Amino acid sequence: MFGYIRPVVGDLLVKEADFYDAVYCGLCRYSGKHLSHASRFLLNYDFTFLAILRLSLTGEQVTVEKKRCPYKCKKKATVCCDAVYSYTASAFGLFSYHKLLDDLRDQKGLSRFCKRLALPWFAHIRKKSLAYAGMEQMISRPIEELHGLETANCDSPDRAADCFGRIMRGIAAYGLDGTKKAIAEQCGYHIGRFIYLIDAYDDFEKDSKSGNYNPFLAKYGHAEGVRAHAEEIRTTLIDSMNVFSHSYALACGPVLTGLDRTVFNICELGSRAAIKRVEEKASKGKETHV
Repeated sequence: MFGYIRPVVGDLLVKEADFYDAVYCGLCRYSGKHLSHASRFLLNYDFTFLAILRLSLTGEQVTVEKKRCPYKCKKKATVCCDAVYSYTASAFGLFSYHKLLDDLRDQKGLSRFCKRLALPWFAHIRKKSLAYAGMEQMISRPIEELHGLETANCDSPDRAADCFGRIMRGIAAYGLDGTKKAIAEQCGYHIGRFIYLIDAYDDFEKDSKSGNYNPFLAKYGHAEGVRAHAEEIRTTLIDSMNVFSHSYALACGPVLTGLDRTVFNICELGSRAAIKRVEEKASKGKETHV
């Protein structure tokens, strides 16, 4: 599920890359312990990035410990920051549950049958994720709005992406106040907008064959029309992450920390790398139609 927001590891310092991996490991371990062991298989880079953003904005003190990974069969460095993990894991669990409910309304056949079988397990994860008052409504309401737009075959990618942006805006800013809240809202909104649009761009070939809703197909009419407007799509994706960078810069001091460099790496280099991967996929799809 998604996973577009990740760093370009080669452009991080070794200690920064190690810290990012340790945050991922810590969130994976926390989710497995407090939500469900199987939730570890759903964890993606997007929520790891939200944890790092939250950690940077709140300034929570962390410790790094060596703990045994049940999948790697060896001890790995793990960042311990339970307040950030508790919040991020709850948001992840609630989002996963409501995303599954939305998928069940849209999908048919074997895919819908498999997800129907998984519903009790996701319901268990939801129950474990209700620690933060108001968070579920903050996630479920925009998903309902988005479903309505998709059902109506909304031809405005911006309107559809706005719903997803508001979900991530609420998650990023939950419990913060003042300047930190304002920065988190802008950062979260544009993370969400980017994720929704790049996922739609990534899936437009598949959606054109299956008949599933895709905002770019609704706007441009067909797959060839989407490919013809690739530069326009690329520009709107980059614009969102540029706004993210400018907003996050307001939270930085005169000297960038390792967390700051990691955040900028992900939003600037990582987002462009994701766009390039999707464009290459679209280009291959064009070649197969020639």
